[in-house]
Amino acid sequence: MNLECLANEILLDLFEYFKIDDLFHAFYELNYRFNILLLKYFQMYHLDFKYMSKHNFHSICKKYLPLIQNHIISLRFSDDDNTPVQSKYIPIYFPSFCQISHLRALSLYFINSSNLLERLVIEWHQLPYLTYLSITECTFSRKTTFNTVINSIWSHHQLVYCHIDGLYGTWTDSVAPDVTSSSIQYLFYKNGSMDWDVLTKFLENTPHLRYLNTLVIDYSESEKEFPTINLSLTKLNLYMRVTTNLLSCWKYLPNLSHLTVHTERHYLDGKQWEYIIQTYLLKLKTFHLSMVFTPHGYNKIEEYVDRLLNSFRSSFWLDDHQWYVRCHWNETTDLNEFDSIVLTTLPDLTNCSSNVTGSTYYKSTCPDENIYSSYDHTDFLDLAYTRLFYLHPFVFPNIRHLSLKNPVNDKLWSIVPNLKNLRTLKFCNLHKLELNLYETKYKIISKIKHDSIRHLDFGNYIFNSEEFEILLNSQLGQQCEVLTLSIECLHDILELIDQLKNLRSLKIVSTCNNDILSVYSEDELNDWLTFHLPSTCDFRINYSHMSYYFNIWIR
Repeated sequence: MNLECLANEILLDLFEYFKIDDLFHAFYELNYRFNILLLKYFQMYHLDFKYMSKHNFHSICKKYLPLIQNHIISLRFSDDDNTPVQSKYIPIYFPSFCQISHLRALSLYFINSSNLLERLVIEWHQLPYLTYLSITECTFSRKTTFNTVINSIWSHHQLVYCHIDGLYGTWTDSVAPDVTSSSIQYLFYKNGSMDWDVLTKFLENTPHLRYLNTLVIDYSESEKEFPTINLSLTKLNLYMRVTTNLLSCWKYLPNLSHLTVHTERHYLDGKQWEYIIQTYLLKLKTFHLSMVFTPHGYNKIEEYVDRLLNSFRSSFWLDDHQWYVRCHWNETTDLNEFDSIVLTTLPDLTNCSSNVTGSTYYKSTCPDENIYSSYDHTDFLDLAYTRLFYLHPFVFPNIRHLSLKNPVNDKLWSIVPNLKNLRTLKFCNLHKLELNLYETKYKIISKIKHDSIRHLDFGNYIFNSEEFEILLNSQLGQQCEVLTLSIECLHDILELIDQLKNLRSLKIVSTCNNDILSVYSEDELNDWLTFHLPSTCDFRINYSHMSYYFNIWIR
């Protein structure tokens, strides 16, 4: 079918499925009709620069941004390893955020530009349609206190969704807002940890809150009373490491319909959770639980697990709700050796693969273990401490990031090269491979075959000349777009840029053990990179007295 035969309404719907660089590459300047559709009638532009190549970033900002700025509804910037130094160009292409006045969603990821962030604290109030704000792993300077930032966010009258996960500056502790938000309904807040007092103040100053995802750590000895009962909160995702209120806090949240709880160190058994739900949480429909704890002084851990699982076998769990749980653990006969027990409801939604791969044994209350053998929500798999995971029936169909760090069981190496056919893992969508191995293991790079891997992370391992050549000529190296490693000499950087044609971003890591690179001062390194790198490259150096790393944004 000829696309031009389609109605304008259908074409506009199709445009929403394209990334902006693909959209303009495919349709712009084909003819007058498509130009009018793109520039006048399509008003749903999402600019996500997080994984975009440097070439496409500049192309979009120079050619198309002036044409569509009034139709941009979402925007994401990033300075992470995929697109380092991107924030350098934001003031150039976005001298004022008022130019994108119809913006609804703004996301900042790993931004390390204090000037930009401090400017945003002021300018996001000039965005009348902004309803979504996400700040992840960003750093402010000493000029701006966290209290200023959080109060600025809570003062925005249209903001509905707020995501704060890693906001750094001179502060260390979580601080609750001093002003009341008239609009925030959904809050993901993991900027450090709260205690009960901070949590209650957040709830008081966010009276319309319907969903909360946060972390509470409180080692106080006395129970805390909440000043009021919260009636607006219906969905809660809570990570808890507390000594008090674990049984009683739920009575202040009577309208919860969805509850996800992660606890560490302290735990409640099935009878206690049953009492909480039947007494305080009568509207609860969905319940997900993850508990990690150490049963000190028990040398027969399987008996302990059986007793714990039995507390989740009442009719309330098995018949009324069909909420099943699974325990993972390692057997030990040494009273001085304490292995953790991990208990999760099924299906496991924690995205913590080490619970499964790091355990030797498992049991559940589910009558058929095979029903919940797939860990669909896990996208990161760390096999650093794997034991007998390849004998378990579990599968991880959505893994994008695999970390291998000298696995305990060397039999893993017999199946690592054939990732596509690895029955236990099924890495069909694997994007990032992280290797932190002994020196003799790195030659395996030449044997690993996987078409979708684009990001390689070797940590601070220093590649010798033989390993360097293996990397350059391997399939992994040739298809790599983002690379982290350490090198013997700075001139190796030039060879990486020249030989790896798909490489967009390079991160070089150095430590005090790397004498060859650590002899450079920050000024000397800056001069060398400025003089030797192609003029199209940008770089950023992060330097301390013990080590440094630097990122190069190549193409």
